[in-house]
Amino acid sequence: MKTMNKLISGFLLLAFPMIGFSQNYWEVTLNPGGMVYFGDLTVPDVTLKETNLAGQISIKRYYHGEHAIRFSALYGTISGADKNYDRNSTRNNSFVGKLTELSLMGELDLKGRKRYTKKLGYQRIISPYVMVGLSAVYCKPDVIYGQPDSADKAINYPDWHLGIPFGGGAKFDINERMFFGMELGLRLTLSDYLDGTQASGNAYKKDAFAFTGITAGYRFQVMRKVAKMGKA
Repeated sequence: MKTMNKLISGFLLLAFPMIGFSQNYWEVTLNPGGMVYFGDLTVPDVTLKETNLAGQISIKRYYHGEHAIRFSALYGTISGADKNYDRNSTRNNSFVGKLTELSLMGELDLKGRKRYTKKLGYQRIISPYVMVGLSAVYCKPDVIYGQPDSADKAINYPDWHLGIPFGGGAKFDINERMFFGMELGLRLTLSDYLDGTQASGNAYKKDAFAFTGITAGYRFQVMRKVAKMGKA
C-alpha cells in the first residue's frame, strides 16, 4: 500500500505541472472573403467573373496548443456560365446559387506549442495551420438552360450534398487574445448537382468550390495564470 501511495503521489507531482500548463483554449474567427465554383460550367479553369462574396464563422477548441476540433458555418454565392468558355457556348447554361456549408473539421496548428512555453509563458508567433473534415452543403441553384429541350430540366436534383473540406492558412498574433490571418479552403463534394447540370454535362466529374478570406480571431481562456501555477 505504501508503494502504491508513493507511485500515486509521484504521478500527481509529475502530472500537476502538465495539467497546470495545459494549452487548452477556445478560439472564434470571422472570415470575410470570396468563393468560386468548379464544375460542369467550367473548363476546368476558374474565371474571376464568377468569384462571389462569402463569409465564414468558426468556433474552435484547442488541445495542447496545436490540435483543434473546429465547427464552421460558411455562407455565400456560387455561380457559373457556359458563355465564359468557348467549348461550352453551344449549351449556354448558367446558374446562381446561395450556398450554406456546415462543417466539422480537425485543425493542426503547426507551431501552436510555441505560443505558450513553460519557461517563457506566452510568446507572440506566426503560425501556419492545416485542416480537414466533413461537411453538409445546401445549395438550391437558379438555373437558366440555354437549350429548351435540355435533359436537366426534368430532373429534380437534391439540395443537400456531402462535402470534404480541406485547406490551410496562417495566424499572426497581435497579442495573447487577438490575431489576424488568412485562410484558403477547397471543398470537394460527393455530388454533381450544385450547378443543376449533370445530364448535359460530365456525370463523372463531381462539383467543388473554394473559399478564401482574411481572418479576424479572438482567443478565450488564455493560459497565462495557469502556466504560472504549473511552474510552482
